[in-house]
Amino acid sequence: MTDQLIVRGLRKRFGGVVALNDIDLAVEAGELIGLIGPNGSGKTTLLNIVSGYYDADAGTIAYDGAPVAGLSPHRLARIGIGRSFQVTKVFRRLTVLENMLVSGLSDWSESRAAATERAMAVLDDLKLTRLAHEPAGNLSGGQAKLLEFARIMMLQPKLVLLDEPFGGVHPELKRFMYERIREWNGNGVTIILISHDMGSIFGLCRRVVTLSYGDIICDGTPDETRANPAVLEAYLGDRHDAA
Repeated sequence: MTDQLIVRGLRKRFGGVVALNDIDLAVEAGELIGLIGPNGSGKTTLLNIVSGYYDADAGTIAYDGAPVAGLSPHRLARIGIGRSFQVTKVFRRLTVLENMLVSGLSDWSESRAAATERAMAVLDDLKLTRLAHEPAGNLSGGQAKLLEFARIMMLQPKLVLLDEPFGGVHPELKRFMYERIREWNGNGVTIILISHDMGSIFGLCRRVVTLSYGDIICDGTPDETRANPAVLEAYLGDRHDAA
């Protein structure tokens, strides 16, 4: 397989706090990787840099063989990098469908009619069709997370970065989101998933990368991660049954 994302020597500080310390990470096309670590370990900072929301202090990022460090989130979305957030970012005053069209028409390469047809198909897949004309501000927390998924799907991404997608959702919706993530990945989409839910990480991901204080302390299978003393000390504590 070919490396789709290559991060080398990535560093980021916030004042006196080292958020990322010379991070090296290679992600193959089609992988589904779990990214774990305690609060403040650098997980979200890493996704923020890869997706263009933060600039790194040092290091390089290559996506599909081309350097992308410093590109705006909009440009990165246009070349196939989709992103969700811990706190959902939707346009609350726009309808659900209008939110979709903001994503689908962002590069004006598609007619509004074609984008609307595609948006409705995505909403149908995520069981949001009945809410198409509802203001996004009226959605529940779980529905807003699904809308964020839908907006990512409108980008037709090759790489998706998911930051705590299961936070605060009920078990039935969580199972539905599981299915969508597996479906994306089964269709060849590369996914990096942050979650504090170890059951989700170990159930979905064949590879788990663990961060602690800005350093990668483990990069292996779920079984290797469970058994790694540094991970148990830094993140899992003594909960050997954390899966």
